[in-house]
Amino acid sequence: MSNGVTGPTMGKNPPNDKIHFGIVTGQHWLTWEDLQYQWSFAEESGLDSAWGFDHFYSMYNGDQGPCFEGYTMLAGLSQNFHRLQMGLMVTGLTHRNPAIMFKEAVTIDHMSGGRMILGIGAAWNEPEHRWFGIDFPSPRDRVDRFGEAMEIFRRLETQEHTTFEGEHYKLDNAPFQPKPVFGHMPVLVGSRGKRMMHHIAKYADQWDGRGTPEEYAEHSKRLDDLCKEIGRDPSEIRRVLAGGGHNLESEDVFRNHVKAYHAVGVRTFLFDMPLGEVSPTIQNIADKVMPELREELDGK
Repeated sequence: MSNGVTGPTMGKNPPNDKIHFGIVTGQHWLTWEDLQYQWSFAEESGLDSAWGFDHFYSMYNGDQGPCFEGYTMLAGLSQNFHRLQMGLMVTGLTHRNPAIMFKEAVTIDHMSGGRMILGIGAAWNEPEHRWFGIDFPSPRDRVDRFGEAMEIFRRLETQEHTTFEGEHYKLDNAPFQPKPVFGHMPVLVGSRGKRMMHHIAKYADQWDGRGTPEEYAEHSKRLDDLCKEIGRDPSEIRRVLAGGGHNLESEDVFRNHVKAYHAVGVRTFLFDMPLGEVSPTIQNIADKVMPELREELDGK
């Protein structure tokens, strides 16, 4: 049974009265065959999206497990799967020059026929930066860099040549072609930081707020207020929740999770896939429970 989207959302968010489901395949301890197995499950079961992460080592169960680089991984997977929206949950801004990173993302957008979502955050993993020789600025500087990068992305999407003079990043009449397939690539940001929320209100298309339903609602209200302060319609920012893997333990746990967060505005639900074969419970959630929840909740 396939109840997901049949193609890209054309550079826009899905309608706010439609729920979407996706998996996050954090690629630690996964072989290339493992990744394709999990993404095949997502595509064949009618899920709407699949995501990797943006880390350079296996973060759990020891650091000696296989772990592929995120953007080149997405480029390869984009050729094998033809319906799923895709992205990284989320890119660490400090890991790459932002203009070059945006070029990589737009390249994958074209390779996938316009299915790329730019998931991005200010980065947080200090040991990872130290191990791989990447500068790790202070929290304030990372947030400032994030704001500059978001403005750079917007200009590169819309201008033939971009000049930008920031405190941290500079572009000098930079040409940028091609543009995203549909002119704009949706941006998902995961953060609840006070200063980050200002950037989210200005630039994000999708927001992952995490926390309990009550915490999510509180931060979502704050995001609404920040949008109104700058004259933006808060409904333009789709509410997303990356809910981990424990919510896949049973049908009832899954149902209760989705309903609780749907009640506070979440419309895209992402879940971490466990290692190994897809369990009968997870397959049944995809085949039975997700379509039931779509039928019950869509339009509300």
